[in-house]
Amino acid sequence: MIRVLAAVLLAAAVAGCSGAPPAPAPAPDPAAVDAAFLSSMIPHHEQALELTAMVGGRGASPGLAAVALRIDREQVEEIGQMQGLARARSLPVGAHDGMHGAMPGMADPATLATLPTLHGPAFERRWLETMIRHHEGAVTMARGYAGTDETLRRFAQTTVASQSVEITTMEQLLH
Repeated sequence: MIRVLAAVLLAAAVAGCSGAPPAPAPAPDPAAVDAAFLSSMIPHHEQALELTAMVGGRGASPGLAAVALRIDREQVEEIGQMQGLARARSLPVGAHDGMHGAMPGMADPATLATLPTLHGPAFERRWLETMIRHHEGAVTMARGYAGTDETLRRFAQTTVASQSVEITTMEQLLH
């Protein structure tokens, strides 16, 4: 056992003393960065639409109904903008089927199954908590945009600003 450990340590020392600097990581392809951003943001926004569609007929307060309508209209418009940006740049934008759990803020299947069974204040509280987390995830994703496309950078900044305002509004409705 000691000989094996000594051999491993010797091999690591020799490799570390080779004098050759480590090869630099290749720069990410800007188009791939942009396509990945849009490929995650579009289904993220689509889930927000799924959540806003649950509000009607659940006994939600007028305040919740108003914020859900605002979110719905903004998400529809932004999905169209993202799809247009992808087409204009010939970016391959695919769905992240099965990857929703990997995106920040995505509601899990249990939450999506539970929300439609709730009504009144119980629905409102659970929906607001879910949508706040969802928006926080979108803000995280938008802040993490690392591409070089100026239009997408502005889009990401606008997403951070608008969804931050909506988070504040939803937090006020919770209290």
